[in-house]
Amino acid sequence: MSAPKAGKSNKARGEETRERLINVGMKLFAMNGFNGVSMRNLAAEAEVNLATVGYHFGGKQGLYEAILWKMVEVRDEVMPGMAAVKEQVLLHEKGEVSKPELVAWFFRKMMKGMIGNPSSVWGAMIINRELAAPSESYSILAKDFFSPSWDSMEILLKKAMPAETPEAEVLLVGLSLVGIVLKFVHPKAFMDRIGWEDMPPERLEEITEILCRRAVAFVGCEEA
Repeated sequence: MSAPKAGKSNKARGEETRERLINVGMKLFAMNGFNGVSMRNLAAEAEVNLATVGYHFGGKQGLYEAILWKMVEVRDEVMPGMAAVKEQVLLHEKGEVSKPELVAWFFRKMMKGMIGNPSSVWGAMIINRELAAPSESYSILAKDFFSPSWDSMEILLKKAMPAETPEAEVLLVGLSLVGIVLKFVHPKAFMDRIGWEDMPPERLEEITEILCRRAVAFVGCEEA
């Protein structure tokens, strides 16, 4: 007769609780903003006592910052990272990928990274909030999420756009592309207008391909 399985250690249970608080907190902060979430809400939604939030994170601010760092960890899954961008640029320089294909690849990766993965949607909504109304913790995203993402996007756009394009225009175009994607993170107005009740993968794919074509036209890259 086999021995009974040992129960989870206190450390394992603590890690599970911590992860649950991060996941619940990400959803609540995404939907309500930092000021719209109370410690009591967090504890109730995560099904823990109030003191547990303080024990793991020191309070609401600590939890929010832990969530931002969690988003930084998966940054390259949401926005194409430098290594992936350089690989695509190299393919372009070898003549294997055109400029429109370069832009379409980048835009498609952003759409799938922010919207195509259900676990990324709440993080994308937090990004949207931080860009519109930066919180006290904005510097975490600015330095470790936005800056590396902008750097990789800038390299790709400079390769795709005419060589004489001013720096400010490149940055403006890049930020606009990100804005387009963020508008479809929670597109209630669009879905109400078009009469959709949900957005299954096939509809998201359809929207992505339409927006990819428009993104290429917006960037104004040549066919070469």
